[in-house]
Amino acid sequence: MTIVATERLKLREFAEDDLDELARMVGDEEQLTFYPRPKTREEALAWLDRNRAFYDEYGYGFWCLESRLRAEFVGYCGIRPLELDGVVETEMGWHVRKTLWNRGLASEAALAARDIALERFRLSGLVAIIHVDHVASQRVAEKIGMRADRATMIEGDYPALIYRTSAMLGAPGT
Repeated sequence: MTIVATERLKLREFAEDDLDELARMVGDEEQLTFYPRPKTREEALAWLDRNRAFYDEYGYGFWCLESRLRAEFVGYCGIRPLELDGVVETEMGWHVRKTLWNRGLASEAALAARDIALERFRLSGLVAIIHVDHVASQRVAEKIGMRADRATMIEGDYPALIYRTSAMLGAPGT
């Protein structure tokens, strides 16, 4: 099911047959430089199943990014509920295949996902959890109107900056 289309991308619900591409992406060490370690195929499947359950429960989750031109797997972007430092939040995240980095695709997808979150789902705000050294991802957050809110440690060993936007801050054009 397509959620939204942008100029170059289609954001759609993940399907079971997306597993091979997802597992290949999240299993690549370079692709996951800012994560504790690459993921196994089993972990990719569990992640995929969890996101598909979010679609049923909340109407949203992380969506598959697909090129509109070539109908190829680009990565993922979307929103999901999570507990962060004891507070229930809605996380926004994005991840683009390394062969497609530096083309503005993450920003294009994140802007569309932000707008869907704030307008269609009427969420009051979003957070992005970004490794302190992941400058490219920090730039994406800033391009879509998110602001660095604070630093924290995730699971005791992942130094992160928490970026935040609200319906007011995240208005188009910010």
